[in-house]
Amino acid sequence: MKGGDITSRLADFIENTKISRVPSSVVQGAKLLVTDFLGVGAAGSAEEPAKILRSLIRGELAGGACTVIGSDLQCHPTWASLANGISGHLLDYDDVSQPMYGHPTVAVLPACLALGEYLGAKGVTVLESYIVGLEVAVKLAYGMNPAHYEQGWHATCTLGTMGAAAGAARLLQLKGERLRSALALAASQAGGLQQNFGTMTKPFHPGRAAENGVLAGVLAQHGWTGDQNILDGARGFFQMFCGDGNYEAERSVARLGRPFDIEEPGIILKKYPSCAFSHPVIDAALDVAQAPHYDPEAVDRVEGHIHPLADQILIHTHPRTGLEAKFSMEACIALALVDGQINRRSFADYKITSRPIKDMMNRVGREVKTGEKAGPAEFGPATVKVFLKNGELLQARVEKAKGNPENPLSPEEIQEKYRDCCSGIIPEESIEESVALVDDLERLENIGPLMACFRIP
Repeated sequence: MKGGDITSRLADFIENTKISRVPSSVVQGAKLLVTDFLGVGAAGSAEEPAKILRSLIRGELAGGACTVIGSDLQCHPTWASLANGISGHLLDYDDVSQPMYGHPTVAVLPACLALGEYLGAKGVTVLESYIVGLEVAVKLAYGMNPAHYEQGWHATCTLGTMGAAAGAARLLQLKGERLRSALALAASQAGGLQQNFGTMTKPFHPGRAAENGVLAGVLAQHGWTGDQNILDGARGFFQMFCGDGNYEAERSVARLGRPFDIEEPGIILKKYPSCAFSHPVIDAALDVAQAPHYDPEAVDRVEGHIHPLADQILIHTHPRTGLEAKFSMEACIALALVDGQINRRSFADYKITSRPIKDMMNRVGREVKTGEKAGPAEFGPATVKVFLKNGELLQARVEKAKGNPENPLSPEEIQEKYRDCCSGIIPEESIEESVALVDDLERLENIGPLMACFRIP
């Protein structure tokens, strides 16, 4: 049975897209995103949830060909994709798609790397599958957002699961009914609730998406069947995740690869390890903190002006932990105004509960600007107003935070972030070797040597 029109067109894109016909600028952009993921995945591997999962794998599930980043473990590709997807999102430092309202690479790439390592795939094959999977995850959002996200779904897991399945299907060379069955299997596994933002379960979402994609692809490869009309069926993916009348299915497939989203509108590479909706207020607060006569001791009160969707996502007004602070406008502004910088160490629990940060947070008020609701391609704008005790007002407004494709990190800044994330996790010689291998990714005969850089003896 042939799939519905939308499902079939998506499947045709997955099956027939060849990297030889992908613009070189997209391939180069994808390699920068691979670099970024491997770095934040290495850094995240040192966090407590990654250690919890590794202890489970070590005790019950070890044995296989696939690398668990930041460890000596190798295991089955389902578990490796879960572990590496979790590590890649634990710091909330991984890339973001504006139309998706989510994190595409951390859901798709761990699936491609794990399956690629398992299959002994060439670098170009893994890169091709990743580009296809990311494009699917993001383009689905064009027909589903903002309704999908506003209902409280975490698109990183829902749409990311579909992207991971697309990448897995491409690696496994699935065609026709088996490819559409992989999409059906993925759709029935997709989930992820925004209510879990600020907890260990949020990074579980992309790990689960990657694992879902691998499992969907492998089961379909072995003949497991699913509905062939899973996207546009009466009780299909669009209807169930958006609701009646809240989606435009045609928009999800009309421009697949024309252009690829990696190139236009581009993918955000994060400068700060916190929710992307916090980045405009962070940049604005840092602008204020850099004023020549600014002194945090002189601050009377602060106003953070954000739009309603940012208000929906930055759910913690009085965070108690570093994880909650990543989803707190108040904490992010306070950290910027007190320290004058935001880095990987800013969101330690002890930092959030320290007296200077708590005192500043208590001075920050939230103003939701109803006339500035973001559309599906916006994370800004934001304004921070700092009222000093002497009556003076310091303020800054940011339209596009640093790292946005319209205000991008340079390749040098991306490399600097990568080395900082890997430092202390993997040996220096492995860091430099991995940089060279990613740079040469499309020419690698096997991605095994690249993944070996992230195994710790």
